[in-house]
Amino acid sequence: MREATGRWGGVLKREIVESGAPVVIVAPTVTMDPEHPRAEAFAMHAGRLLAVGELDAVRAAVPQGTREVTLDGVVLPGLIDAHMHMQRGGLKALDQFPEGTDVDSYMERMLQTPHDPEWRDGEPTMEDRVEGLRRVQPLLHALGFTGVIDPAVTIDEMRGYQETKRRGALTMRTVAMPYPEIGTPEVPTVDEAITYLTGIGASTGFGDDVLRIGPIKVYYDGEGMKGEALLERPWRDGDDFTGVQRVPTEDFQRLVDFCADNGWGVGVHAVGGKAVAEASAAFARAAERASIDDLRFQLIHAYLEPSEESIRTATAAGVIASLQPSIAWNNLEGLIGRLGDRALGLNPVRSWIDAGARVAFGSDGPFFPFDPRLIVWHSMTRLARGVDAPASPEQAISLQEALAAYTVDAAWASMAEDRRGMLRAGMLADFTVIDVDPATCTAEDFRDATVLRTVVGGETVFQAPGA
Repeated sequence: MREATGRWGGVLKREIVESGAPVVIVAPTVTMDPEHPRAEAFAMHAGRLLAVGELDAVRAAVPQGTREVTLDGVVLPGLIDAHMHMQRGGLKALDQFPEGTDVDSYMERMLQTPHDPEWRDGEPTMEDRVEGLRRVQPLLHALGFTGVIDPAVTIDEMRGYQETKRRGALTMRTVAMPYPEIGTPEVPTVDEAITYLTGIGASTGFGDDVLRIGPIKVYYDGEGMKGEALLERPWRDGDDFTGVQRVPTEDFQRLVDFCADNGWGVGVHAVGGKAVAEASAAFARAAERASIDDLRFQLIHAYLEPSEESIRTATAAGVIASLQPSIAWNNLEGLIGRLGDRALGLNPVRSWIDAGARVAFGSDGPFFPFDPRLIVWHSMTRLARGVDAPASPEQAISLQEALAAYTVDAAWASMAEDRRGMLRAGMLADFTVIDVDPATCTAEDFRDATVLRTVVGGETVFQAPGA
């Protein structure tokens, strides 16, 4: 049963799934495992990795005669977008594109129409939601993604995810962050949000490796490009307007304390420096009562003038920095128009990493670019759309650090650090294959790389033509 030069086509895929036989994959492998960062091969069985390492050692770990498949390209752990509105992206795909649209066409249209509604004809039905997810998942798999965190899931969206999973059609491992929608007529204040959360009967971490409940999503301030992010300094000279605060400070602390005491994590939209400072302080106070590590508290965005003190405070409390370099790539030019040179320090990823924070990369797709190759390139070069020179190049990071933000740290944010984010024996067989080696390629090489294959739980969910 040995095919040392075979390709992983449909027949082999069926045999893995139907016969339950182990298989050995032979390919240069970036494991993201600090103890064994490179491997020659790995074996998998029943959706998990049996062995990872040198080829002879992997062969010794499986029965003699186990099928071997040699893959072109370099294997990486499956990528995780830690901030992707996948279901909304699915509805846009269903509403605006014919079936069979390729990922490049989809990404280009999303870049041109970020503010278009995801559904233009009334309210989407359950069938619309399921079909939308069927449409969008292959497009994201084509970029190397095996998991997402959806950062603001309404009740209807949660039902859509549950039904898609029930039908066996949820191929993207999904962490859904419930969105209480504070400030709406149904949930006008934190009090109603607490009642809402109390009535769910579950909390952060409930679920399985296909669909899991994450932290709740709360907005502390407004958006940067609307001039509403809450800053320490006024947005304009000669003005005292510093931004919009969407939840009173005391109410936010009360909500954070309730969540910490009742098994809920909190992910807070905090763009501006003052919002980051106040949210970090609230999280730190909650962490003084008990560890919040298991609840995966996170600062979301945190890109506009966060102070070094805030970064240290959040890091010391074990808060995840859920960052979206895509926003910097997309919005830097516009924010320079609003803030001048103050905007050049946008999204200080290096500062977060140097402080010791867990940095999880996401995109805020489909509203911002979600191609991880572009986002890694931007993070390494600090070049942005419409801006000629690198913005604060001292904030650039390495390719290895960018990959960690899409793998090991995004897995931590997904409450899956022992199952995803690296390739190690016992972990889930989620991986992607690209045509460049991150150990030797340039930022430009990675940006222009081709994704050859994506595998979730040992099953191929994307294969490039001819691969």
